[in-house]
Amino acid sequence: MASAPVPNIGTMVDPQEPTSYTWNSSENLEDQKRIIIKEEAVEVGLRHCEQLNREFETLFDRDAGLSNGLGSTVLGREALEKWMQNGKQFIDLHENFTVSVGVAGPTGSGKTSALNALLGIPELLPTNSQEAATAVPCKVAYNHDNRAPMRFRACVTFRKKPDLKRQLDQFFEDLERRDELREAGISSPEDNEALRNADANLKPTFEMIRIVWGLEEHEIYKMTTKEFLSNEDVGRLLGRKKKYHASNADQLSEKIKPYMDSTTARHTKSGSEFAAWPLIDEVEILVKSDILRNGVVLVDLPGLADSVESRAAVAEAYFSKLIATLIVSPARRAADDSTSVKLMSDHQEIRMKMDGKFHKRSYCIVVSQIDEIDLRSASRTREAKSNADLQRALQEAKELNSKKQQESEKLKNARIQLAKLQKDSKPATSKATPKGVSKIRSHGRSDGQVLAQRADIAKIKDKIEALDKRLQYVQGHITFLCVKERNKFLEGRIQEDFQRRQAGMASDGHDSFKETYDGRVSICPISAKAFWQCGENEKPELGFPTRSYSGVPNLAQWIRTATIPERESHADSLLRELHHHYNVIQTWSRKEWIHSRIHIDRERVEKELFPPIYDELIKTLDKYWAKLRTRVNKLSPLKDRKVSIDGCVKECEVVVARWSYKHNAGIVKIHWITYQANIQRNGDTFVSSPGRDFIVYNWMRDLSDVLLKTIVSDWNKALNYDIPGLAQPAYEIIDDIWAEFLQQLQTTVGGAVPELLPFLEDVMPNLGIIKEQVKDKLRRALKNISKDVNDVPADMVKAIQKKWLGTFKECMKEKGEGSFKKREELILGFAAQSGVKMFNAAFETVRKHLSENFDQLPGVLEGISKSAVWAVRDLITALLSNVALSPSLTAEDASNEKLELQEHVRKILIQWDSEWKAPETASSHLMSDEDFALPNEYRPMVYNSDEDEDEMDLIESSTKSGNQGES
Repeated sequence: MASAPVPNIGTMVDPQEPTSYTWNSSENLEDQKRIIIKEEAVEVGLRHCEQLNREFETLFDRDAGLSNGLGSTVLGREALEKWMQNGKQFIDLHENFTVSVGVAGPTGSGKTSALNALLGIPELLPTNSQEAATAVPCKVAYNHDNRAPMRFRACVTFRKKPDLKRQLDQFFEDLERRDELREAGISSPEDNEALRNADANLKPTFEMIRIVWGLEEHEIYKMTTKEFLSNEDVGRLLGRKKKYHASNADQLSEKIKPYMDSTTARHTKSGSEFAAWPLIDEVEILVKSDILRNGVVLVDLPGLADSVESRAAVAEAYFSKLIATLIVSPARRAADDSTSVKLMSDHQEIRMKMDGKFHKRSYCIVVSQIDEIDLRSASRTREAKSNADLQRALQEAKELNSKKQQESEKLKNARIQLAKLQKDSKPATSKATPKGVSKIRSHGRSDGQVLAQRADIAKIKDKIEALDKRLQYVQGHITFLCVKERNKFLEGRIQEDFQRRQAGMASDGHDSFKETYDGRVSICPISAKAFWQCGENEKPELGFPTRSYSGVPNLAQWIRTATIPERESHADSLLRELHHHYNVIQTWSRKEWIHSRIHIDRERVEKELFPPIYDELIKTLDKYWAKLRTRVNKLSPLKDRKVSIDGCVKECEVVVARWSYKHNAGIVKIHWITYQANIQRNGDTFVSSPGRDFIVYNWMRDLSDVLLKTIVSDWNKALNYDIPGLAQPAYEIIDDIWAEFLQQLQTTVGGAVPELLPFLEDVMPNLGIIKEQVKDKLRRALKNISKDVNDVPADMVKAIQKKWLGTFKECMKEKGEGSFKKREELILGFAAQSGVKMFNAAFETVRKHLSENFDQLPGVLEGISKSAVWAVRDLITALLSNVALSPSLTAEDASNEKLELQEHVRKILIQWDSEWKAPETASSHLMSDEDFALPNEYRPMVYNSDEDEDEMDLIESSTKSGNQGES
């Protein structure tokens, strides 16, 4: 075979730009179009990975030439197996990628109805008002299984035994405390209230015992936790998972119903029937729904400030994993709740701020059930009276009703007149003639009057029908305007509250920071009922003529937009991996090199020529990484320990003093039994008086918040903006390092193996793709520093609690009369004396955690260097496999097999390349945010037909005549 021409070694060829595809040249497009293009490109790449894997598997099945060692080398079995493994990993990586969006709200808020509407599957999740419907956390993800029987899948995870044991142990402690209160005697209204609270606090576990074990309250007083856990039916479920599948939503919903509501069932082969929902940890449902594509997972959570402690703990565990959070509050209560008084604690708010999620792009208030409105009251508000459009519509409705009443009266009189005419026109029979034949009078004139009267009645009916249609439109318009006015009012209240809560987050620095923290929160009013009423064969809800008026499409669009950063980060990373995968296989299979292959010592080139160049690249990158790490360390948010702790110590005594009062407000003292309950829990979560008016106590979080508030702004800015912002200037350094590497590669190859250089220059653009992979991995490494420290608040709580354990133990030794006051004195004394030590310990916990996290960065960066070299080596190996001649003719059969395989592979790659250059792109079906937004005007229908135009003319003439009559 002919050898490739030897180039002039003195001239270095500049690397060409990588191939331009739609997805890697879309940076200037708007967000929605860009992400659709990239996600379509991912699907294209993964589909072709599957096709390539099938080709490789076919070859392995034939096993031609692979039993011979040399033949296996010629075919490159090791490389083929690696490519297959990579292809499978890319598919798994994409299918396992998730972006969690949490949906929380109190019982009756309509959050589950909202979820069903977003999914487009009615009643998939139970929406009844029973406690069970909101007690089980449920996450819904996309189902990648295309088999018909597997179209709908679910996995039910039961609680672990230790978790249930903790609940029962706490129950018996609370029961003992309640009985202690009873024995002490009820001598005041406060005692009565404390007893009611204690009973209410016991109720959820009493309910669980009744539902699962079938025992009533009077039957359990002498029982123990061990006895409950010894139940065989319960024991068989704890810690298990049950999986279900169905071909349609109704079938799946029926199968999982016993785990999500109060339906009883036999859960083990030999067991008894009972409702199992109190034993459920979570339910995962997998369905095919557009909102779930590309990793979006909707998590139906118990309330973030749930009145039942175990459910609140479940919600808390999910909280730090959420990319976006929806808080659902019904329109009738949204203004009173002020978005978070009941729905989100101060501690959760601080955590959102630390995670960089307390802003309009990650946090949304969903004002639900907007269709539930009292029009009479809504039209009398001050805002309604100043709304000119609403007042005109109300006036028109009044006039139309008046006109309809007039026409109805006309119709009544006309019908009376018709009856009279019909009576007068009836044939009359004269006396019989001799021949027995009746003599009939002529009524031609009366018949004409009857016909004319009927025609008049038909006209009146047409007018009434036209008036009804117009009245229906006007009433819908009134409803629309009243709902819109209330939405505007609620938005003002919510925005005012949120602006106050977000104050202090914005600061000098990044423009994107200021734009994000602008004091505004996203608000999406919705009506799930109106959404479903706009379906086929349904009459739309008044004021909601199309689904866009329901707000559900707008909420779905907000979710799509809120998840773009995570989805795009995933898509970018995966596309670069796929692009490199494509380049390696394309290099291995290129046809144009067949007749230009060269004789070289491949083993020497791979083992001696390239390794020193690779080592130099690693050394250069690692040298820069050390400098980058220094810059990262300088951006630590924990700058002034003394200032933080001094401020905390002063605040600590104030916070601890408030523990003796309801709502920490310093006005109404809490009952001694509540104070004791908090001590017994070592300051962990305690919920007093479950129900809508519950109070959540968590003393340890109260104290941790004191310290967190001093660092939250710096923390957010440093970890979510400044440190990730180091990536951009680093890209320029990486460009320089890579340019030096490529030049060294060309120089070395040109000097040692000049015949290889033209082939190397041909794949230089592919090496540029590896550089982009390096940049992407660096970006993710810097971004992940923030993600990896999201459990810092929990660690801080533990550190503070550890300091308090001795004091709480001493408090519980105080018994009898006056014990409340003695316990207060012990607690206040510890706060005054040990504040510095406590906050020093908490600060040290945060510092250590952050330091450990920062210390992981060098290892991650070194891994990036090594992965870059592995990627370069893979590409060079593929190049040599294609252009280097086989060392022996004994491998001829394997060579032929290889050529055949390369031919099949090229066809797949050509199609892959074609689809990436011109994918089935987004432009044909892309809609803007405005297309999904709540309509600003009421436009229920367009009158196109002549009949509709006639009706409108009739309505207008009727209305005008009515107006003239009134004037």
